[in-house]
Amino acid sequence: MTAVVFSSIWIVILILLFFLLIHINVNLKKKFKFSTRIIISTVLGFAAGIVFQSTLGLVGAAEHEVVIKNVTNAASLVGRGFTSLLKMIVIPLVGLSVYNSIINSKNNENLKKLTIKSVVYYTATVAISAIIGIVIAMTFKLGVGMKLPEGMEAWAGKGEYKGLVDVVVSFIPSNIFKAMTETSVIGVVIFTAFLGFATNRVGLKNPEKIKPLKDVTEALFSVMTSVTITIIKIIPYGVAALMFDLTASYGLEVFKNLVTYLIVMFISLGLVVIMQSLNLAIHGVNPLRYYKKVTAPLVLSFTTTSSMGTLPVTIETLEKEVGVSSPTANFTAALGTTIGMNGCAGVFPAVIAIMIANMNGIAITPVFLISLITVISLGSFGMAGVPGTAYIAATVVLGGMGLPFAPVALVLPIDSIIDMGRTAINVNGAMVVSTVVDKEMGTFNEEVFKGERISEA
Repeated sequence: MTAVVFSSIWIVILILLFFLLIHINVNLKKKFKFSTRIIISTVLGFAAGIVFQSTLGLVGAAEHEVVIKNVTNAASLVGRGFTSLLKMIVIPLVGLSVYNSIINSKNNENLKKLTIKSVVYYTATVAISAIIGIVIAMTFKLGVGMKLPEGMEAWAGKGEYKGLVDVVVSFIPSNIFKAMTETSVIGVVIFTAFLGFATNRVGLKNPEKIKPLKDVTEALFSVMTSVTITIIKIIPYGVAALMFDLTASYGLEVFKNLVTYLIVMFISLGLVVIMQSLNLAIHGVNPLRYYKKVTAPLVLSFTTTSSMGTLPVTIETLEKEVGVSSPTANFTAALGTTIGMNGCAGVFPAVIAIMIANMNGIAITPVFLISLITVISLGSFGMAGVPGTAYIAATVVLGGMGLPFAPVALVLPIDSIIDMGRTAINVNGAMVVSTVVDKEMGTFNEEVFKGERISEA
């Protein structure tokens, strides 16, 4: 069978699957909850990708790459289009949300408490995640006996840790329009916070001048929320396309190599989830009910590998399903796309550092471990919540510890799968911190959390 015919057949199959998803999400929406429809769509995308991989033998091996590119390009029309829509609304949604929350806040002291609590929790959870990764990697003696294959020695990572002062300064946008175009969420949050406080000061002296601005802001925020809900309804189609793209490109072969690394990462990430769940339980939040509520952002982050891209859904879920107040959801969840990534900035660099230390026969002493945890905690500030963040975090930590970058290339062939889990852990960590901080702030809505879904997409 020629590549053109094979590709055409699969494009037709994808179109039929798309119409099947439309039927499930439109005609059967009353039968299946939104979270269930997301899971069904993910499974369909995964299954279709595996079947596609298994039928590649019908064309010549020399044409596999061309066929995969043709078919995945067709699927990317939905998958990449969906992620672009999510990125489109991140900045206006966060900017309007933070500004609207501040100008309608009755107590600015709450924002100071919110900031301190959020940063402390994010830093602490990253440190704990790093410790978990270190312990599991040392238990399995990851890296002992491993060597770099030929051709990998030249690979080198990018990124360096410039110090805490430089990281903090980098948060402040020297050009707000540049920060917006680069999707610098923290920069937008800082700018809108200053704008909000200035608005409140002017409002104390001349409330009549500020009232029209407040009315316009409230109207824009309502419209932006409506846009967000519309895009959220597309999630089932987006995750199906993204999952098909992944499995169609790589199949299941990525699981067959580096078994020890996979085991270490899976166990470490699982223990981080337990840590996050205990944090919820300690604060009186039922973890089982919580996970039933947050299916959408977890599945979305798993398939997109982007905390930033998932942010609108994360905020919407925290407010409408979990019961987190709007100021906390918008501020703390947005902060979580830049700091406190338990998976990418906590577990991954810790595991990689231990692996490389063992590969090079470096003694893992208490001083080494304390230094590693400190560098990971500080280095977790300023990371962007986009695909590939884990590698930047790893090279920042390795550079800080004086370890070589090249061995990171060993895990690249299979790490796309692990990155999906890491990103879901990042987003879950941000939602957990938002929830527990809101609990401590006394603004958590128990009725929303204990009730049924409020906004069924």
